[in-house]
Amino acid sequence: MKSKFYPFLVLLIFLTNGLLAQNQETIAKFIITDASINDMDYTPTYLKWGAYSVFYTSDNDGLLYMANVAPENNSQSYGPMYSTQGASYDETYDMYKADIFYYNWRYINDYDSKRGTAKVQFIKIYKPQGVAFILKIIPEDLDVVIFKGYMEGTIDFSKYK
Repeated sequence: MKSKFYPFLVLLIFLTNGLLAQNQETIAKFIITDASINDMDYTPTYLKWGAYSVFYTSDNDGLLYMANVAPENNSQSYGPMYSTQGASYDETYDMYKADIFYYNWRYINDYDSKRGTAKVQFIKIYKPQGVAFILKIIPEDLDVVIFKGYMEGTIDFSKYK
């Protein structure tokens, strides 16, 4: 199953302060329980920050956005997703059903004003206990950022073709 998301950039009013932009809808929240950058473990830092990734829409435009939020550090990276392709597989990821998505992400860091584009792989793994995830982000500097954890809520990416 292939799907595409179209580009559109919207500024997000600080999720970290609990304020949502008008007409913004959170689709799904993914709690980060494991974090690494270039194979170095940053899990204790991300746990301390209460970090999570969130997918949302804004201003009823039907587009999908992603943000990586660290509430205790009062920071986030956010922006729209585009050129997305995905597939669903039965019992292919450690014997569990999995959805795998590849997309580009135009991000802005609110903590240093850096802007860029990253290649992203997002895997949802359906386990009996709930939905686990692996989020792999590769920005222009070719760092490899990997977040793992579990999902709160549900998400249906097919709505955003």
